[in-house]
Amino acid sequence: MKLLRIFNIIFLFFFSISFGQQMELNVIPKPQIAKKNTASSFQLQNTIIINGISNTELMYSANEIKEALSNLFNIKTKISSQAEFSDIRFILTKNYHETVKIPEKYLNESYYLTIDKDGIVIKATTAKGIYYGSMTLLQLLEHANNKRLIGLKIVDWPDMKIRGISDDISRGQVSTLKNFKRIIKFISRYKMNTYMPYMEDMFQFSSFPSIGKNRGALSKNEVKEIVQYANEHFVDVIPIFQTLGHYENILTQGKFVKYAEFPGAASLNVSSESTYKFLDKLLKEIFDAFPSEYFHMGADESYDVGLGESKALVDSIGIAEAHLKHYLRVYNICKEHGKKVMMYGDILLRYPEIIKKLPKDITIVDWRYHPRFEYPSVYPFKEADLNYIVSPSVWNFVNTFPNYVYANTNIKDITYSGLKNNAIGMINSNWGDFGAETLKELVLYGYAWSAQCSWNFSGSDIKKFNTDYFNDFWGLEDPALSKFYEKLSDVSALVFWNNVWMHPLTKRKYQAWWDIKIASAAKADWIKQNLTPLKNQIIRYKKEVTKNKDHLDILEFEIKFDEWYALKLKTTEKLKYILTNKDTDTLQSINLINENIKRLLMLKKEHSTLWKRYYKKANLLMVMDKYNRLIDYFEETKQQLENGKLESPLIKSKWIYYPKPDSVEGKDVIFSKRFNIKGKINSAKLQIIADTYAKLNINGKYVNTVLAKRTGSLLVEYKRIKMINISKFLKNGENIITVEAKNFSPNGNAGINIDAQIITSNNILKILSDETWLVSSHGNNNKLPAVLGQYPYNIIAPNFKTGRTSWIER
Repeated sequence: MKLLRIFNIIFLFFFSISFGQQMELNVIPKPQIAKKNTASSFQLQNTIIINGISNTELMYSANEIKEALSNLFNIKTKISSQAEFSDIRFILTKNYHETVKIPEKYLNESYYLTIDKDGIVIKATTAKGIYYGSMTLLQLLEHANNKRLIGLKIVDWPDMKIRGISDDISRGQVSTLKNFKRIIKFISRYKMNTYMPYMEDMFQFSSFPSIGKNRGALSKNEVKEIVQYANEHFVDVIPIFQTLGHYENILTQGKFVKYAEFPGAASLNVSSESTYKFLDKLLKEIFDAFPSEYFHMGADESYDVGLGESKALVDSIGIAEAHLKHYLRVYNICKEHGKKVMMYGDILLRYPEIIKKLPKDITIVDWRYHPRFEYPSVYPFKEADLNYIVSPSVWNFVNTFPNYVYANTNIKDITYSGLKNNAIGMINSNWGDFGAETLKELVLYGYAWSAQCSWNFSGSDIKKFNTDYFNDFWGLEDPALSKFYEKLSDVSALVFWNNVWMHPLTKRKYQAWWDIKIASAAKADWIKQNLTPLKNQIIRYKKEVTKNKDHLDILEFEIKFDEWYALKLKTTEKLKYILTNKDTDTLQSINLINENIKRLLMLKKEHSTLWKRYYKKANLLMVMDKYNRLIDYFEETKQQLENGKLESPLIKSKWIYYPKPDSVEGKDVIFSKRFNIKGKINSAKLQIIADTYAKLNINGKYVNTVLAKRTGSLLVEYKRIKMINISKFLKNGENIITVEAKNFSPNGNAGINIDAQIITSNNILKILSDETWLVSSHGNNNKLPAVLGQYPYNIIAPNFKTGRTSWIER
């Protein structure tokens, strides 16, 4: 390595004599070496000939340049395979015969680009290298003045072998085919070579057609088209398909519960042979659809292992060994089909004794999203001599706009840690936790920054990058264009989705360590002073930008959304004064509520329009439901104000548990409640929530089951609360509700929350879970009074009149 460095220093000396000093280019990623030849330049003519097209792969690069010349300068381009005189030449060579020594492992992605009075030459050892040289040339063409390109010589190669993104399509946004291609073309422009779609249930399986049904799951034909397009842009499509945890979307479907660690688990049962037969069928279809030599088996956050069906196995061999045994089973399935295996590394760091027992050809993806000066998580993988990839995030999963204050630092610093410690690559992650409301078009900037850092880390300066990126993205050289992202991702502007959807009468939460405490009035004022003025600039730029004009619609929506949120903060504070009898001006509150509803209806429509522009309609309904629920909250609150009685929106039924906390007996219990009905039953509805499993019976007849638990999936969240019409199970006289409840977590007992309303010809009967319920441990007839428990999240009361269920605020 030291000799290589000395060799390159000598090269740079002679290179500088011939071509001048290192020059700053408006190119992303910044080339490793770029020298200006002030004595020469190339004047683009009205007709350009590109030759050296010896194979189909080179044609992709030629067509990209041809399209750019036509769009930018209306220049006609002829593509030829003949060795005739030409303006632009592609040269494939086995050896550069140049003084510079490019690292051998990056030779296949390297290129030389020369511009002088005789024309343009792109030379590389592979078609991929020619393509990357062409991507640099495209950006140079876009900055050409009067069709003149300055003389220069570029020698370029990457710092990392694998550079790409992972794209969560499992929790909400599933791109249209057009948008999948747009993303792939975008990352390839900045010389990224890997695209990883993250799929939990988002593939259409022939053997299990109910998986991903009505969710926008990718068909085999769609995958084929995506892969073909990616190949044309030298991007490898590597599927991330879970093989252990994050299975809740599948395992909460009735027919697949048998494969779960326990009813409602997010992890598979690793002690059952049927699990591996199930996985084998799934994986064969994935392998057939995705031709990449790599397969990413996921396997992160498998916290449920050992808590249910596999408890005996874990008690026998230990939790680490149980995980290792599973990894090796999946690894062997992959190897039988000729796949190289990737997997997430978080569980390995949790149980580090696994690491040295893994096969040496597994590649670990070390995901770390917190901004840090150092990332010591890389050391165990380096010491075990395992290939590994560092994985930052664009931080789009908690806020209405990505948190680039954290993301930019995270991306740069973890990439640096990886480079220092022999990581083979960087994969930048986006996530769509709990519905994926944040439009993923906003993460393109973060992708580009990670492309810069992983290609040429030493040339990664965020200020210069911001100028170059936004000039390139908008097709307009204006330094003020970066202000939109700077303002919207400022910590004072960041709005948390959890706070957005909260009932206007519940207290605003500070979500986590990354949520800076700013008073509501101060936050609202900051939004007004800093974001509102940007709207006029957007109107102006819509007339001036030449590329990605549609993105301005997204930014305009973001600003409107933040402006509405400032209104919500004001409204919430006003309502709380009335609730605590500190204010009696209900008319002003009603006017504020009406304005909230008006703006929410507008934002809902715009959000839907933008979503459908880029993503499939599937899953949009869940986001629209969030708008509808919040509008309902405002309508219900307004009705209370008009009736002169504002009440807390929280559920009145209590969480009840077995009286011995954290006991074995309390994990599997039966709750019961007797009550009498008089008169004709006109309607009867019961809502049940479980902590975390409950089987409801009324008068000895099975009614329904709740088995889902809190995860990052909005799809599963709907299954945590059920409102049931129980009329047919009831009778006049005495009735009994029994609930078989279980809790599989290491800590805590089984609990339930029930709120029922029965309307008869005589009265309205309310049945709420409370201390009057009885509870016994399963298999023990000794019934004890239930005790109240504190649930960690606010639950909004149901509206039996409209049929709106409760919702658990996050």
